[in-house]
Amino acid sequence: MKKIILSVILSLLILSWVKAVQYESPALKVTMLNQDPTPARAGDTVELRLRVENTGGGAVENLEVEVLQNYPFRVIDGSALQNLGTLYAYQTDKNYVNTQYKLKIDKDAVKGKHELKIRYRYKGNEWVTSDFNIDVTSKEFAQIIYVDKAKLEPGKETEMRFTITNIGNAPLQNMVFSWSEADGVILPVYSDDTKYIKYLDVGDSIELKYTVIADVNAKPGLYALDLSLKYEATNATSTAIKTKAGVFVGGETDFDVAFSESTQGQTSLSVANTGNNPALSVSVKIPEQSSFRVTGSNSAIIGNLDKGDYTIVSFQIVSSGMANFSRQSGQRPSQQDLQRLRNQTGIGNNNLKVIIDYTDTTGERRSVEKNVPIQFRAATGDASSGTLQAGQFQRTQQTSFWQSKTFYIPAIIIVLVVGFALYRKKGLREKTTRIFKEK
Repeated sequence: MKKIILSVILSLLILSWVKAVQYESPALKVTMLNQDPTPARAGDTVELRLRVENTGGGAVENLEVEVLQNYPFRVIDGSALQNLGTLYAYQTDKNYVNTQYKLKIDKDAVKGKHELKIRYRYKGNEWVTSDFNIDVTSKEFAQIIYVDKAKLEPGKETEMRFTITNIGNAPLQNMVFSWSEADGVILPVYSDDTKYIKYLDVGDSIELKYTVIADVNAKPGLYALDLSLKYEATNATSTAIKTKAGVFVGGETDFDVAFSESTQGQTSLSVANTGNNPALSVSVKIPEQSSFRVTGSNSAIIGNLDKGDYTIVSFQIVSSGMANFSRQSGQRPSQQDLQRLRNQTGIGNNNLKVIIDYTDTTGERRSVEKNVPIQFRAATGDASSGTLQAGQFQRTQQTSFWQSKTFYIPAIIIVLVVGFALYRKKGLREKTTRIFKEK
């Protein structure tokens, strides 16, 4: 009986001692108060608020809490390890502390719940690990990555294409794309500026085509296109992207060159800017060619030439074939010679090659080549110097008769006959006068 009583007393003493130890020992509890935002978006950041609470009867000193940076979470704006100091027993109002972490979520994180691990300890004791689930949603993001035209010519229909790519981690749906230009210089034709896309999967692209025209009277320069893209994510949230793209209006132009007139030693050409853009620093050059030769300067500087404007330039141009023939032979060519020269030099066609150099509105230097039919007027030339021009042979043929033997021999005979007749007449008169005197 005494043994039974002693056993009961001993048990009561042990139980009392255990309760006393438990009462005086700390007990830590970690809970997540909230995450912002909920759900967190892949590629963005999330803020977590944690509460560490001491539910035991003993104080905790040198309390440390650390977030384990496992995929897809990474601590930013601070240290992953924090020292929270002392937590008192649960009877006091200082038995808990709140702490905050800012985490970066990997851009490739998939939608769903991701486990975040933390650990804590005090007074250098062993680490204790806890874990929480963080809600993560895929990032929906579209990008207008390509506009295929950087330059538009005024007044000309041009196809412009915009490429939209889903570079996020979630499909996009009910997309609305539109664009505009503030001054109304660039406008779409055959359609409005809005297009709809029903669905665009992750990594897919879609090409949107427009036919546009820049105003023919537009001032050359860079114009801004305002681009807008609205879309819905799989959770029905709506997002809008607004950006800009630059398009240059201007560029090249064209010219028309026509024969104006030809006088002695001078041939005039009319040069007109027939394009829709102004031409800067215009110069006209007559290159070397087999049919024609330029005496003096073969180039002329015009300056700037607005669209629709024209000017006249003059050069000393001669026909190479006829001038060379006259210089070498010293005589007029026959009909056979003329035909041969026409066949060799194209005198019958008289196409003069002209090169126009100019700077376009983008600052690029360009060249335009034109073939201009020209006709020379009849003019006096010097065969020995090689300046005989087309059309001069008719005048040479007319004057060569008076210089030929066909003209001089009959003329000499006529002069002799007239002289002899006058001499005989004078002799008869003198003889008649002498007879009358003798009588």
